[in-house]
Amino acid sequence: MYMNKKILWIEDDALLASILGKILREHGYDLTHVKNAEEALETLRQFRPNVIIVDILMPGEMNGFDVLKAIYNDPELKKIPRIVLSNLSRTSDLDLAKGLGVSKFLVKANSSIQDITKEIDAELAK
Repeated sequence: MYMNKKILWIEDDALLASILGKILREHGYDLTHVKNAEEALETLRQFRPNVIIVDILMPGEMNGFDVLKAIYNDPELKKIPRIVLSNLSRTSDLDLAKGLGVSKFLVKANSSIQDITKEIDAELAK
């Protein structure tokens, strides 16, 4: 367990957020969950997480790639590891995310809760 390790999770799916959020908290993570890109960028101004989990498709003017670009272009935020957890799986999406400094790209349909927590643990152990 990684007590007091802070995660910012950007996810608009309420059911997934509820289920995975409960598990992440049980793992001892300090989880902050936001529902869209605009909220994420506002939260990042005050909250410095140890890892950021980003969905790509979300409501609003901005998507997950917009968040990743903003993080990538900020010298302080750029140091924070980023994991994408999305339903997108095209090679072009993976390539764009990697180019924006994402360390891991997980496809929701292909990732179990155990896979997700294992990847978060791996990022936090670096």
